Amino acid sequence: MFHLQLRQFPRNHCQFNLTDEELRAIAEIWAGGRWLVIGERRWSPHQAKLKVFEGPGIPVQQLSMGRGWRQVERHGEDVTSRVLAMASASVASSATARMAATEGVPTAGAFRTGGAPAAREASEARQSPAGVVRTLLGGGPRAEALLAAWQDAASRFPERSPSECLALAEREIESRSGSSGR
Repeated sequence: MFHLQLRQFPRNHCQFNLTDEELRAIAEIWAGGRWLVIGERRWSPHQAKLKVFEGPGIPVQQLSMGRGWRQVERHGEDVTSRVLAMASASVASSATARMAATEGVPTAGAFRTGGAPAAREASEARQSPAGVVRTLLGGGPRAEALLAAWQDAASRFPERSPSECLALAEREIESRSGSSGR
């Protein structure tokens, strides 16, 4: 069984007795640099700390009065780096597959059915509105974080224009990167 802890002063959140699949889903979101929604809070991998332990399952009776995490630390093994390394590899391989599909890298199917239709589909995929916005935002993980922050700002301030929400999102990203470097 796996157990995880998220910490961002002054809050922390623990989840116990996670299966491999549940942990993998959380770790891939975290490794991808995206916001994680757990325990009625949003956790940013750029601000919060994640710990993952592997150990025996903990009965509900032993989780009372905040004693669960101490039990995990005593009887479990910290596997955070291993879990995040596997999740990063999984995210990277799926990103590579997506890039290959959108950039028209020939695949076995492209040669059988003819390369021109496959290249045309890849070109159309590149020109999707979301793809264009990501490209305009600079691509990569920063663009994903900026796009998520922009969407969040737009939902929090529906009365503001898209450009104002983008400016708010840029300031939020800059403040996060500035505070993590201190």
